[in-house]
Amino acid sequence: MAFVVVPGSNGIWEFDDAATAADTYVDANGTTAGGIRTFTPTGGNPQYTYVKCKKAGETYVRGELSKNYYDARV
Repeated sequence: MAFVVVPGSNGIWEFDDAATAADTYVDANGTTAGGIRTFTPTGGNPQYTYVKCKKAGETYVRGELSKNYYDARV
């Protein structure tokens, strides 16, 4: 497991790039690889989510972040 900085977060957030589907909620739609869950709703745009995140310098895992949101900030 390696936590890496979320691009676009100004170094505030990190995600586990080894997270798997077991690290998210059991009925999450989509597939998980490299710590990112991908899901495309019918007729919609793909949704990307970092599934296991924490603030830099902390050990407490806080949950998920929208990769779509942070990609738009880069």
